Amino acid sequence: MVTLIIAEKPNVARKIAQALAEGKAIRKKIGDVSYYELTRDGKKIIVAPAVGHLFTLAPKSKSWGYPQFDIEWVPVYAAEKGKSYARDYIKALRELAKRADEFIVACDYDTEGEVIGYTALKYACGVDPSKAKRMKFSALTKRDILNAWYNLEPTINFGMADAGIARHILDWYWGVNLSRALSHAIRRASGKWMVLSTGRVQGPTLKFLVEREAEIKNFVPTPYWVIKMILEKEGKQYTATYEKERILNEEEAKRIVKEAKQGKAFVEKIEVKQQKRNPPYPFDLGTLQREAYSAFGYSPKKTLDIAQRLYEASLISYPRTSSQKLPKNVNFRYILQNLAKLPEYKPFAHELLGKSNLKPVEGKKDDPAHPAIYPTGELPELSKLNQEERNLYDLVVRRFLAVFAEPAVRESVKVIINSNNHRFILSGSRTLKEGWLKIYGKYVKFDEIILPQFREGELIKVLQIRKEKKKTKPPARYSPASIIKKMEDLGIGTKATRAQILETLYNRGYIEGKKKIKVTPLGMQVVEALEKHVPDIVSVKLTREFEEKMEQIMQRRLNKDKVIEDAKEQLIKILKEFKAKEMDIGKELMQKLLESEERSKKKKRGKEKEISLEEQEKVKREAEKENKAKDYIVVGKCPKCGGDLVVRYNRKSGKRFVGCSNWPNCNVTYPLLQRGEVIPTGKICPECKAPIVKIREKGREFEVCLDIKCNRWKRKS
Repeated sequence: MVTLIIAEKPNVARKIAQALAEGKAIRKKIGDVSYYELTRDGKKIIVAPAVGHLFTLAPKSKSWGYPQFDIEWVPVYAAEKGKSYARDYIKALRELAKRADEFIVACDYDTEGEVIGYTALKYACGVDPSKAKRMKFSALTKRDILNAWYNLEPTINFGMADAGIARHILDWYWGVNLSRALSHAIRRASGKWMVLSTGRVQGPTLKFLVEREAEIKNFVPTPYWVIKMILEKEGKQYTATYEKERILNEEEAKRIVKEAKQGKAFVEKIEVKQQKRNPPYPFDLGTLQREAYSAFGYSPKKTLDIAQRLYEASLISYPRTSSQKLPKNVNFRYILQNLAKLPEYKPFAHELLGKSNLKPVEGKKDDPAHPAIYPTGELPELSKLNQEERNLYDLVVRRFLAVFAEPAVRESVKVIINSNNHRFILSGSRTLKEGWLKIYGKYVKFDEIILPQFREGELIKVLQIRKEKKKTKPPARYSPASIIKKMEDLGIGTKATRAQILETLYNRGYIEGKKKIKVTPLGMQVVEALEKHVPDIVSVKLTREFEEKMEQIMQRRLNKDKVIEDAKEQLIKILKEFKAKEMDIGKELMQKLLESEERSKKKKRGKEKEISLEEQEKVKREAEKENKAKDYIVVGKCPKCGGDLVVRYNRKSGKRFVGCSNWPNCNVTYPLLQRGEVIPTGKICPECKAPIVKIREKGREFEVCLDIKCNRWKRKS
């Protein structure tokens, strides 16, 4: 009896084989694809990888019209350029399936992993997916993999598989049909074929980015005044602020300042409060992405990519999770004992190991598939990790250690100063007990403002009381981290897809700016046109409803085919509206698209012309040499000032031209052909009155005047 285990990626297949092998897993190849043979419990096992999605959706017949709903699963190499490598993996699985009697899916345990396993079984192996068993694990350690092997699920998770398949079909229906509709609108309006795109989640995401742009554009700043008291205590200066944070009337602000200056300032009251700060929750993916952006400036997609590498190296648990709860069956002491072997974590781990009860602080969010992200206890070879991987590993480890630590205690002090019945507040804060901040404090910012001792009734030495004019500020643009949070709050996209949707908006030229996201004119126009003519395309509400239905499919409370059919009917209605207004939409989009393309071309040309500073200096030096050597070549007299027209070379580009010797007092210049010898003739063009020169090049000669607008250029021979 032979068991074939299908893993999601080559690295994972190797990890599974190494963990299950009772002796040594034997690596073999079919073409360029490696797979592994081993024995376990008397069974012969083959572990073979997919390489992500091996199959994708494509139309059954080639057509560029819309709507298009007649689609099928095809090998990914047949539908997408650059995926030819998938052919070898499909071939390997097909051949290995012929040797197998039993099939086990060991892809990532989420909707995408279930779709990868389902399609590999059905279309590559030719096996009924319901006949396959399932290995379920959240970390690639030997103990987790063995636990999954000895606790096999009887079938794959068909709730996840159906939800994943439904998502792929809906995304194809909406993405392809709406993108085709936009491109057809452009073609109808202009006769040109230009590609634009939108999608089920992409459109609504772009919409609320556009809404933020509108808020910023329409924002009218309101002036206000703040009043500050500068005081001195024990030789140091401190700033207290007026109890009313904003004064909207300048005259009122002047009056307060005048009156406050007339009295003796004294301490009216002192308020001291102590507050416990509990440790942060364990990481779910969204929080990890936001924290990595804050700490290191990593984009959400970059964070996910790094986390995936750490997962495949067995260093952290599966990152695509929405849970803030750690697994109940994990041996926390074992993980802490291993982390204590790393010098940077040793003191913290030892302190936690001294506790009789290791109880983590946890959040409310849960995920039925995977726990929160945690370090597995497998120790990294730091030399094999790059700096980005070390950074993220440190973030995950410190967060994990912090959830077991004691609360921090913070103290806040508020000194209320009375000056002629006007009150000013002097605030201070400090950490009394570090607790979890000892571990995670490098990633948390708390102000430490230490005030000197004050007593009630004490007179205050006031140096100055002044007003400052300020203006209200518009709402801030979204950052890559905050937009992921916004999508999460609105319930659109998934933990695994949100970062990719953001990248797609960048790639389409709809948004720009890596730290603060700004919508481009093209992105603005796409949303404006769609919202004006077919608002359902960018409806957050509609997208969220589909996400909720996907969740219900996963829970087996809704039928996959019914949801797909309902979505299809809704999309047909939307596309019918679109087609009726296709010309108007096309005209509105065309101008912005052309402007966007021109900006892209200029940017590209700019990059092509960029040369290093060293090269620029070299060209400059050579041009100066040429100018010195060839300034004597006088080709005629300047028609404007009578000075000599001489051949010169541009210091930046090195290109030659004719310029007046009286520059900068005279700005007459003429471009020159960059090839051939320039020979003065002493003649003047009868048509444009510019000097005529002879160009000698490759055995031929011809005469032209220096003014390229002259008809003589058209008659050169």
